[in-house]
Amino acid sequence: MGQKYDQIRKQLALNIRAMRGRKGLSQEDLAFAAGLDRTYISQVERCVGNPSLKVLCSIAMVLEVDIQELFDAVADSALQALPPA
Repeated sequence: MGQKYDQIRKQLALNIRAMRGRKGLSQEDLAFAAGLDRTYISQVERCVGNPSLKVLCSIAMVLEVDIQELFDAVADSALQALPPA
């Protein structure tokens, strides 16, 4: 998986953090609403945690976005990072 995987995880973490901020939610608010622990949200946002699909769905529901939106910018940034063919 390597570098590309790490880049995608980092962008996903940044997206979650940014969306949470736009909603005016603290990590604790997001964690409580998603049924998670605040320290886990912190880990996800720092690329320490590796969230499951179930966790990502819960986070997306609280942020009131489709799960796809958590990945839209990830796909764009990952494609931009690829070297030209």
